Amino acid sequence: MLQITPSNDDFSIPIATHVAESASQSNQLREALAEAGVLCLRMARKLNLSEFEALAEIFGPIKEPIGRTKAGKTFQYSPRLQHIDAGYVLTEEDREKFGDTTFGGLDDQRPGLFETFHCDDTFTIDPAQLTILHARALPISGGGPTYFMDMRHAFDLLPQAQQIELSQLQVLYAHNNDNAFPPRRAASSKADSLVEVTHPLIRTHPITGRLALFIDLDRAKHIVNMTKTAGHRLLQGLQDHAEAHAQRCHHDWLHGDILIWDNASVQHKASGNFKLGEERRFWRHMVSGPRPV
Repeated sequence: MLQITPSNDDFSIPIATHVAESASQSNQLREALAEAGVLCLRMARKLNLSEFEALAEIFGPIKEPIGRTKAGKTFQYSPRLQHIDAGYVLTEEDREKFGDTTFGGLDDQRPGLFETFHCDDTFTIDPAQLTILHARALPISGGGPTYFMDMRHAFDLLPQAQQIELSQLQVLYAHNNDNAFPPRRAASSKADSLVEVTHPLIRTHPITGRLALFIDLDRAKHIVNMTKTAGHRLLQGLQDHAEAHAQRCHHDWLHGDILIWDNASVQHKASGNFKLGEERRFWRHMVSGPRPV
C-alpha cells in the first residue's frame, strides 16, 4: 500500500492541485496506484463534496451506478455518492421498512459491515475499476482496519498450466447469487432486476498489463459451461488459495483518511471489532474503467 500525506492543508478547490500539481504528477499518481493496488491519502481534515469529487476525478470519471434490467430498462442501484455506515445498527422499524430486503454480509445487526474478502460492483456489466472511501466519522478505536489481499500475487503462485486453463473461463455474476457460497449470504433488493453478467476469471490490468484472479464470491453464481458443483468447488478453492497464500496489507483509519483501491488487483474486507452502536461512516465514489478482459 502506498501512503501520501499532502504537505498543504489549505484544501481549496480544486483539491487536485494539492495532491498532484500537474498533469504529469496526476499520471504518476494513477500509475503508482496501479502498481501498489491500494493508495492512502492522509488528509488534515475532511473534504467537502466538491473537493472529494475533484480528487476522485484525478483517477477517472466517477461512475454513474446505473444498470440494465432483465426487462430492458435502466435502474439506478445506488446513489452516485454513497454514504456507507458500517456501524449502523438495524432497528425493528428498519426491518419492517425494508421487508424482504437483505444486505449480505455476516453481521445480522450491522448491514453495512462486510467482513469477507470481496470486490466491488462485480454484478454490473462494466464494474467500477476503483473504489474511493473517505472517512467521515470513526469510533474512538478507529473502527478496526480494512484488509486487502493481492490477487495478482495469488495468480502468480498458481502453476503455469493452471493459469492457462483458468484464462479460458468466464464467471457468471448477479446482484443476488442465491447464497452460492455459504456462509456468505446473498444480498437481495430491487437491484435483483439487473441482468446477470459474465466476467473473465483472470483479469488483465488496463495500465500494468498484470494478470490477477478476478473473483467475488458475494456475487458469483457459477462458472460458464461448467456444472455448478464443479464451478463452485473451483471458485471456492481459488478463494481459499488466495486467502492462505496471497500477500496482504491493512489500513488503520484516521479521521479524514482517503483510501483508494484497484478492484482489478485486490480484494478487500472490513473488520467489525468496534462497539455496537458506534459510528463508522464514509463517503464512497466508484471510478469507471474499461470492461474486464
